[in-house]
Amino acid sequence: MISENLSKIVSIIILHYRKVFQESLTPMKLQKLCYYAQAIYLTTQDGEPLFEEDFEAWTHGPVIRALYEKYKDYGWKSIQEEFEFPELEPEKIELIQETVEAYGRYDGAALSTMTHREDPWLDARKGLSETEGSNALIPKNSIKGFFEKKLAAYVG
Repeated sequence: MISENLSKIVSIIILHYRKVFQESLTPMKLQKLCYYAQAIYLTTQDGEPLFEEDFEAWTHGPVIRALYEKYKDYGWKSIQEEFEFPELEPEKIELIQETVEAYGRYDGAALSTMTHREDPWLDARKGLSETEGSNALIPKNSIKGFFEKKLAAYVG
């Protein structure tokens, strides 16, 4: 079961994605947009997480197991549930919407490939091949450290 906080974030991601791209998104894409929203939030909020759930280093990239369980019946199809826009702090909503706008133009497979090239996923899998299963946790401090370096290189 996902937390109320993550549920709100998922609703915002899905609703904003539908507004911007005029379609719904797949569970894989939802997972990756949650991952990048968490990464950006950790980096810009002194390590404060956007949500408490942890990502696992699955074959197709970072996955929150409870989120997977909630939407697994959609498979590779778009999520068709209806959502209400939840109450959340305005700065969180803005960050989530900016994440959707920045990363939402990529499909789930492209986002998965992106995560496969990033240290948090690679480090958590400790040298496993891309096709080997894993449920190793991706530590939030690993995500934060990697994206801080990436942001510093981009800004600097």
